Amino acid sequence: MIIAIDGLAGSGKSSTAKIIASKIGFNYFSTGKMYRAITYYCIEHNLVESLPGSLIKCIDNLKINFKDDNLNRVLINDKDYNEHIYCKEVNSYVSIVSSIKKVRVLMVKLQRNIAKDYNIVCEGRDIGTVVFPSADYKFFFRADIKSRVNRRYAEIKSKNNLITKKKLKSMILNRDYKDMNRKFSPLKKAQDAILVVTTNMTMDEQVNFIINKIDLKK
Repeated sequence: MIIAIDGLAGSGKSSTAKIIASKIGFNYFSTGKMYRAITYYCIEHNLVESLPGSLIKCIDNLKINFKDDNLNRVLINDKDYNEHIYCKEVNSYVSIVSSIKKVRVLMVKLQRNIAKDYNIVCEGRDIGTVVFPSADYKFFFRADIKSRVNRRYAEIKSKNNLITKKKLKSMILNRDYKDMNRKFSPLKKAQDAILVVTTNMTMDEQVNFIINKIDLKK
């Protein structure tokens, strides 16, 4: 079974997806980690200044796979890239890397291959529209900008004590614009996805809302 959760940055989709997967015994699969890992690969190998050409030239020769039962860690050419995927440099370039058509085509292929062997709760930005258009269940998370900034600030302030909510708001809105307006696989709600407005919902409420919609015997 495939449960697809898409949504805006800071809308709570990642945390919710993790809890749901744990509760129902599925694998949690974050496609965003894949794009972040390959972005850090580009930074490490000095490819960012000449994107997209530099990555397009080498991407077919990269071996990308996953480690851990819950598909938690992304390996590129057998190196674990998870440690740095949320660093400032990756945040600066991930939208550029994830907008490259050849990158998205490869990632979608890998994501679909994973789904052949697992029951998954998969979250991202094009899961219900592009990656798994026939997913068993689709949800789209949305929240107002204030609540999204507060959520993201709580997540990262311990790692980056210099970040301000004003700066974070600017970063999130910029990411929204790029995600929703990119040419390939833009962020949008699938027509058959259930809208979940998380602005005033607790985490327990978000989790229970989705679990109550799912028939595990399906």
